[in-house]
Amino acid sequence: MFFFYQFTFSIIILFSPLIIFLRILKKKENKISFKEKFSFINEKRRGGGKLIWFHGASVGEIMSVIPLIRHYENKKSIKKILITSNTLSSSKIIKKFKFKKTVHQFFPI
Repeated sequence: MFFFYQFTFSIIILFSPLIIFLRILKKKENKISFKEKFSFINEKRRGGGKLIWFHGASVGEIMSVIPLIRHYENKKSIKKILITSNTLSSSKIIKKFKFKKTVHQFFPI
């Protein structure tokens, strides 16, 4: 059974660039930030201080952490808030709020 899962996972990883490319053509992925799904981040972390990281798979989970983000945006001890998600629609939700300390990145495959 382990071999089956390992083989299936390897095939998915092998074809994931093709799958992402097809999703870009269908406008289900962002042309600029799709590299984040392969662990190539667009924005490096600058400065020190405390970082809080939230992850939500999709819109519902991202919406559930918005009150926490608002709370931590007002705390001076927190320098940066990182939100990772898997979907383009959840990244659009975060951009609508225009938080100052919060950065969104796509969660790597």
